[in-house]
Amino acid sequence: MKIYAVKPDSKFRFIFPEDSVYDSDEWEFKCNSKAGIIPLHFKAYFNNFEEPIPDIAWIGMSTFAFRKDVAMKLVDILEESGELLPFTVDDEQWYCYNVLSKTDNGIDHEKSKYEIDDGEMRFGLKEPAFILDNLPDTSLFKIKEDNYTMMYCIDNRETEHDVLGNFFCAIAAHGFTGLIFEENGSVFGNYANRQKDELPDDEEFMPDGRRPRRID
Repeated sequence: MKIYAVKPDSKFRFIFPEDSVYDSDEWEFKCNSKAGIIPLHFKAYFNNFEEPIPDIAWIGMSTFAFRKDVAMKLVDILEESGELLPFTVDDEQWYCYNVLSKTDNGIDHEKSKYEIDDGEMRFGLKEPAFILDNLPDTSLFKIKEDNYTMMYCIDNRETEHDVLGNFFCAIAAHGFTGLIFEENGSVFGNYANRQKDELPDDEEFMPDGRRPRRID
């Protein structure tokens, strides 16, 4: 098992909401529902015309947005961990993603690394040491220790059910662009200590997230 921090790929364009939405006090995503709070079908725009348009875009410097066809392919995984808020870019349908799944005691503070840690004060979480048993049973989640700013992804492939609900595997299978997975921190717990907890890095996946059967 691995846990990744999901970050925007700067080689692609970013999206910005219209000013009335972006400048609102409600434009923050801290694991609270925004349905009925952020205006339905707000308008947004890409920041420039130099980089290519991604399948999944960083929106408003806060979260990810999924083009409609991409969101529909990933809807089961996404809605298990959060909510999809509709908006448009040049009359094309997109969805702003709000992660609701979280943990408030999911890291070991003693084993985690911080920008400042003088024994009395810890500040600026750099490498979280995750406590597996305290993490939610979803592929995507956020943590209290970074004020719910980073989206994390659990890459668990122990069973076929795990793979089918695995955001990392789904993105790899479809080849969607616009985000990167950065291995972040370490994992502690019963499952993490098993020797068979990881598959080879070059493991392949079908578009529905399943591993292809191999015939020798």
